[in-house]
Amino acid sequence: MELQPASARVLVSVMKAARTHRYGSAEVIDVVDMPAPKIGPDEILVRVRASSVNPVDWKVRRGSLRLFSGLNPPKVLGADFAGEVERTGRNVEGYAVGEKVFGMVQPLKGGAYAEKILVRPKEIARMPANASFEQAAVLPLVSLTVHQLFFDRAPHTPGQHVLVNGCTGGLGHIAVQMAKALGYCVTGVCSTRNLEVAQRLGADHVIDYRVQSPLAGERRYDLVFDAVANIGFSKAKHVLTPDGVYVSSIPTPANMLMAPILNRFRRQQHRYLWVTPDGNALRRIAQMVEAGQIEPIIEKVYELDDIRNAHTHSESGRVVGKLALRVARPN
Repeated sequence: MELQPASARVLVSVMKAARTHRYGSAEVIDVVDMPAPKIGPDEILVRVRASSVNPVDWKVRRGSLRLFSGLNPPKVLGADFAGEVERTGRNVEGYAVGEKVFGMVQPLKGGAYAEKILVRPKEIARMPANASFEQAAVLPLVSLTVHQLFFDRAPHTPGQHVLVNGCTGGLGHIAVQMAKALGYCVTGVCSTRNLEVAQRLGADHVIDYRVQSPLAGERRYDLVFDAVANIGFSKAKHVLTPDGVYVSSIPTPANMLMAPILNRFRRQQHRYLWVTPDGNALRRIAQMVEAGQIEPIIEKVYELDDIRNAHTHSESGRVVGKLALRVARPN
């Protein structure tokens, strides 16, 4: 066999990634070697140091969102990432090789459970100076969702009352902190074992749902944020003020199609969240982290090779804060 001269050989960059091979349980995820992405002129190649596990990741893995997530497996999951700029496309300005950045890609697209990811400048921001890679990596999806809640879906007025259902979970614990930073009076809903966590987060009032229904009592709310999406507008409207807003963290065909129509004929509003990457909002969030207004809670850090257990843990529904995923240690 004739050997190819060294000058003619093509070196293929390889990276480690967690990829599904079919829809199913956590057992369908394998950590494999695969070609690293090739950078385009308008893209940034990020060396991923950490990611996180969000419920949307295992819903994509199961196939629950296959109508929205596009291609069938194989698929690299993950939306959140934090790492270092490895290369920039020739048209990219504002970022230098070696800078620490964090961000997210569309959750249904995925790609963050890998050692390298291609992004566009609008999808990232510089990491908070006081955050580790793991702390930065658990923030983008949840903090952007909450930012969208308070600045787009339900613009805030200081002093208004907000109910956060699921106040110690991934979304909820960020919602409580951001709401307090913006001047809301916050009531959090959680289980008995998490009451102290909710108080440490800054909630003004805490309801133990095992003891009392969050829909009982005389208190009325300008905003109900259902971070676990198990209340529903039909029930929540009874604790809303006349012009109150109910926001669900999980879009459904009903609230995506019918709610906007019905909202035209009622004062109380039913809205949903569909988070999108937003570098400008991430910069504002980074400032809040640096100011001590937001601090992510990480219940556990998993290694990439332990991704199956990380997914199983997330699916238990008992996570306080977030689960981080260490993809590669800094050199």
